[in-house]
Amino acid sequence: MRHNACKNRCANCNQSVRANDGKCDALGRFWVGTIDEPKANLAAELFAIDCRGSDGPLVKRQAGDALTGNGLAWSVDGRTLYWADTPNHVVHAWDYDLQDNTLTAHRHFLKFAPKPAGWTFEDTSYQGRPDGAAVDVLGNYYVAMFEGRRICKFAPDGRLLAEIPTFAQCPTMPCFGGPDLKTLFVTTARHGRSAAELAVFPQSGAVFSLPVDVPGLPVNFFVDG
Repeated sequence: MRHNACKNRCANCNQSVRANDGKCDALGRFWVGTIDEPKANLAAELFAIDCRGSDGPLVKRQAGDALTGNGLAWSVDGRTLYWADTPNHVVHAWDYDLQDNTLTAHRHFLKFAPKPAGWTFEDTSYQGRPDGAAVDVLGNYYVAMFEGRRICKFAPDGRLLAEIPTFAQCPTMPCFGGPDLKTLFVTTARHGRSAAELAVFPQSGAVFSLPVDVPGLPVNFFVDG
């Protein structure tokens, strides 16, 4: 990922890092996490890009030392930011000041068991690892568990409230939609999955939807200028 238009360049600016998962905060800044393609250098980072002023985009590095940035979401009051590092099986959390655009009080919100050596998709004991995420109006954190064939719903205190099975081994992102935001849409992955897995999950790669009782938070939109 190269920041040709940025005044501040990230320390790990190289051809092996690219943008991955992004969303906007309540003031219209675009946040994007990157992915370290070799999965070896902890080169993935989280950036906030502010294009609201007249001086061009202001890019601020917010977090780093990760392999794959995913699971970006905010709490209902906007005071907590969540960010997952998928290969490391962890969801981070920080206190967030929207006006100052600062993160403090880092902690682990969720930590999952690592992928067993020699794992194959037939082994359903593996819960998967955290990919994309969304938050509902009660502050519950919905996270797609890649290779875990499920969406997990966690309370703001980290308690597991529900596991929603999916028709694919690899769900990638939940998103709330519909006129009342009570439809959960789920994207899934197909690329690179084995023929044996696809025979069991032939709809891998499709987008699924299901009704939920609690509406999700509306998405924020990017503000430019």
